[in-house]
Amino acid sequence: MKVLSKSPEKSVFALIDGNSFYASCEIAFQPHLSHRPVVVLSNNDGCIVAANQIAKDLNAELMQTVKTLGPGGYRSAVMDNMMFQPYFKVKDILEKYRAAVFSSNYELYADMSSRMHRIVGEFAPRQEIYSIDESFLDLTGMHNFNLTTLALQIKDKVKQDIGIPVAVGIGHSKTLAKLANHLAKKQAQHQGVLDLTQWDETTLNAVLAKVDVGKVWGIGSRLSQQLKQQGVATVADLKQANPKTMRKTYGVVMERTWRELHGESCLSLEEVSAHKKQIISSRSFGVPITAYVQMEQAVVSYTCRAAEKLRSQGSVCAFISVMVTTNPFAKDAPFYRNQQTIGLIYPSDNSILLTKLAKRALKSIWRAGYAYHKAGVTLGDIDLKRALQEDIFAPNPKYSGNPKQAALMQVMDGINQRDGRNTLFLGASGIKSKNTWQMRRNLMSPRYTTRWSELLQVR
Repeated sequence: MKVLSKSPEKSVFALIDGNSFYASCEIAFQPHLSHRPVVVLSNNDGCIVAANQIAKDLNAELMQTVKTLGPGGYRSAVMDNMMFQPYFKVKDILEKYRAAVFSSNYELYADMSSRMHRIVGEFAPRQEIYSIDESFLDLTGMHNFNLTTLALQIKDKVKQDIGIPVAVGIGHSKTLAKLANHLAKKQAQHQGVLDLTQWDETTLNAVLAKVDVGKVWGIGSRLSQQLKQQGVATVADLKQANPKTMRKTYGVVMERTWRELHGESCLSLEEVSAHKKQIISSRSFGVPITAYVQMEQAVVSYTCRAAEKLRSQGSVCAFISVMVTTNPFAKDAPFYRNQQTIGLIYPSDNSILLTKLAKRALKSIWRAGYAYHKAGVTLGDIDLKRALQEDIFAPNPKYSGNPKQAALMQVMDGINQRDGRNTLFLGASGIKSKNTWQMRRNLMSPRYTTRWSELLQVR
């Protein structure tokens, strides 16, 4: 008797994305801002990196203001897009519309991200945390659920528990789930939830014919322009293109995107994030540094932060590199940039050892008489932490593989995770409250969820 094999079940993925995540984190603790424009600034309060929808919607209104005021009005170049504009250029405009402006509060955003992903992960057996505000769920085989209802439950649960609005897109591939999420946010009738698996091909293609090809996951602005020059202007155009031509012209990744748009899952869920092979800790200074002791404190601080990230992923590094640079855009000041790399005899994750090497590297590249704008520390040749194989010809390791040193790092990380970053720190990094070189964050909100002293007070 011939046994008929079952056709493989089609995959189903959901992408959950926090709307205007940084701005939403601020609004969650200050709900009175929900009807006002809210923007978040980059390091040193430089540029706008996040904005809620009300702030984004100002662009159209402000363009009209420019037209009515003429050349003497607000600078038209500023109004092309509020996002990523230097703050000083749009400060007057933001004040005109009573926008709430915040410095980046990374500690708060990271904790809120962790909470959001934990809530979302309860709704499916498999989850991939894709970024700070996005995660995929594998909904394959969940026949007994109405997926739209499930998506609404996810949306309501996240909003109820942590106050963050999310959009949920569902599709037979990760690329389609991404696209569904985009449509769910941009088209009000979907109310932040869209399940493309319920649409027939005719309906789907009609909608995709109105979506710019640049909205497809993985297609950036440059590739989008190339596709448009070839007559592929919309997502529907890409879907209807010849896959062999796409592969020959743009490579196998484009063919894979084409297949994903046809509902063929080519990108599997990555439940375990790949460990970083390189960790960089780099910041521009709040004020230029001219004194060596301040530069040393900054480099030590960056090294400790990088080492903390290294330990959090259970890894060790085999070299450390230190970079310093003056401001390349300063017209009346000499330019200097240099970098020094030092290899470790034994791979390590120990902050004390890495700090010693970082200070040695800094001494070799420091030049007096310059106003330094930025420094950075890179940990490289990273691998998983394993039992240490010692070299018979090398000195015995003092820090790498030393149980007491490992325990010390665990205590240090544990205290900082429990009581807030830099509760316990190396003295060589200086007293944080007196470090004038630290990046400017003059508009930063309290770290409500990670600092006892900054807990939200209800009166």
